[in-house]
Amino acid sequence: MQRQTLQQQTSGSAPESISPLDVESGGATDGNSKNHPSVWMATLTSVFTRLESLPTPKWLQSSATTTSSTGSQPPPLVTGLNRVLLGTQPACEVVTIGGIHPPRYLCYMISGSLCDIIQFFIDVALHFCFGIDDPSLCWALGFGGSIVFRHSSHRYLVFGDYVGGYWNSLKRMYAGYSIIIVLSTIFNIVMTRMAMLPHYVAWLITLLWTGIVNYFILKKLWSFGGTNSTNTNNAAS
Repeated sequence: MQRQTLQQQTSGSAPESISPLDVESGGATDGNSKNHPSVWMATLTSVFTRLESLPTPKWLQSSATTTSSTGSQPPPLVTGLNRVLLGTQPACEVVTIGGIHPPRYLCYMISGSLCDIIQFFIDVALHFCFGIDDPSLCWALGFGGSIVFRHSSHRYLVFGDYVGGYWNSLKRMYAGYSIIIVLSTIFNIVMTRMAMLPHYVAWLITLLWTGIVNYFILKKLWSFGGTNSTNTNNAAS
């Protein structure tokens, strides 16, 4: 009798835990399902949900958000993070900080600055670890390698869903950036060989003007060849 009871206890399966992504989709998913969220997505969703529950400090509340908020409950500090992670719209369209939408170009500057740091570390690795002494070659390889990261970062922060899928969008971005890679490399050659500027002084000067030009190129490249779901939804509304 005790053995049967023990078998019943051990054979009973524990209730399956529901991740935050399961809550978003309306229920738990099977562990073998393709739609089952990955661990890092579930972790990010939990962190974002926690951030969106924080109230806006009084010093950050604008008069508009103060008058529009009902009752004594302050508006949330940040909203829309999970919509960016799980949806197709960029942060500049759905995220609010203290009730204010950040401008698109500000989001582009944040996204670009993060990827500039990645490009810098690629350049440093090429120069010091792989022994490439040519600053212009380091610039071209570092810039080319950082485009993969820029592509994903700009999708979530600036421009929204990929047009034509990830790989088509990435190929289109590399094709458009190829002109800037060539022009910026020539500019870097002039800075280092004619103006005799140090490696990373020329790197910084080259970075400053390419960042501004890249924004206007990306605005054309991102929607070239189709319309993403964000623009389609906006047009329909």
